[in-house]
Order: sequence, then C-alpha cells, then structure tokens
Amino acid sequence: MPMKALAPRASAKKIIYAYLNRKLSLGENYISSHNLETELVKYGEMYWGLTKLPSAYSRAWREIRQKEEYKNHNIESVVEQTTESAEATWKITRRTI
Repeated sequence: MPMKALAPRASAKKIIYAYLNRKLSLGENYISSHNLETELVKYGEMYWGLTKLPSAYSRAWREIRQKEEYKNHNIESVVEQTTESAEATWKITRRTI
C-alpha cells in the first residue's frame, strides 16, 4: 500500500536518498541507470506523490556522485562497476558505525 506523500516539493536528491536507503535496507547494494529512469520515477510518484522526469533524477544522481554528497547521508561509497552491459551500474556501500 502506498504511503502518503512525506513532504511537498521534495527535491530529486531527497527522493534519491530515500530510495537508496530503501534499497540498502532490502539488501540491494547495486543501482543501474535503468533504475533511475524507471524504478526511481515510479518510487517518487508512489511514495512521494511527485512526478519528476528521469533526466531530473539523472542530473541529481550525477551531482551527488561528483560532489560525494552521499557521504553526508550514511553512505560510505558509490563505486561504478564494470559490467558487460552498456548501462552504468554502481555499488552502494552503507557507512558502518
């Protein structure tokens, strides 16, 4: 059952962090570009009640990685993985206390 929208006008970054925390809590440590373009868009709509374009999430994700902003959100590292696929895939590691 979908949750109520948690905050009006949540930024793409805020939704990405919530999405990553959800994935990590489920034991899913990898995210691929198709996750940003499909699954994350649906997550934003379903759990936050917000419709954002895939490109908005992609830009925010790129900035999070480039500036290492994820380190302020209980994530230790985001490392691009080499795969046989043409799409980008990253391994997300949660900070251990």
